Amino acid sequence: MSFCQYDAYPTTWAEFVEAIATPETAVHLPENAVWDMNDFVPEGISNTVINIMCDRIFGNGTEIKNLKLTESYFKLLSEGSTSNARLEFWDSLHLTNMVIENTYPKYYVFMGGSRVSSIDGQTIPTADRHVVCQGSMFSGLISYSNSSGSPFQVFGGMRMSQSSCNFEAILGSGGNKTLTLGYAQEYCNFKIALRGFSKVDNPGGQTRDAQYSWFDFYGDDLTDISITRLAHACIFRCSAPITTVVKAAAGYPSIVSVPDPLTVVLPEDSNLIVCTDAQCRDANWLHDAGFPIAVDP
Repeated sequence: MSFCQYDAYPTTWAEFVEAIATPETAVHLPENAVWDMNDFVPEGISNTVINIMCDRIFGNGTEIKNLKLTESYFKLLSEGSTSNARLEFWDSLHLTNMVIENTYPKYYVFMGGSRVSSIDGQTIPTADRHVVCQGSMFSGLISYSNSSGSPFQVFGGMRMSQSSCNFEAILGSGGNKTLTLGYAQEYCNFKIALRGFSKVDNPGGQTRDAQYSWFDFYGDDLTDISITRLAHACIFRCSAPITTVVKAAAGYPSIVSVPDPLTVVLPEDSNLIVCTDAQCRDANWLHDAGFPIAVDP
């Protein structure tokens, strides 16, 4: 049961786009379908904003592959919604082998919009108005150019859980060479190859803390990783040093693997433990450092 006013069961891309733009709707995709966008729109999608105004998307294992967006993006909205403060992706909606070619000011793949702030007169906490994505896979190539403006955001306004992301991000030109991921991640795996980008900002989340997730950032041009949110039991593998860290909070420590651990200076009460790549891959070393990982006795 979806608990939404309407239910939609699209079987084509056109029906899907129409369904996700309808407020108060739960969108149910077919079971384990594979939609090859080379069959639906082989020329790709250009200069288009794909509005998502529904309340829930049940992916049901559907894979949408070879989607090409040029000067286009998904915009997460809630106009007209009165039943749900969050847009929720459930049950494995996969977007694989995407190709994104955008320029400023289209600096995102998913642009977060504000969700409804109250239902039946009851205020919804800000932390509960975000987009929630669970059990999904994202992969592909991002090409971005900008003359100034904001850093590129892969998942602006999205909280992710039990999901994976494998992207190559290429900065063609631009004054702002920073990449950000999204709001928060838990039980996720991220692998991002960067070309031209020199900084990753808030890899664990912009507004909420990450937990139990793996982040892998590498690239010849990468010089700066800035962690300004707390991270609980996360692993960050980086080809650049950490330059900004947040102080500790309750919870398990997080591990940061960098080429030269001696270059990283941590606050005395930081919950980050800096190590080499070899130590990061050693379960016994992680266990002894206080990271929550099981090892054979």
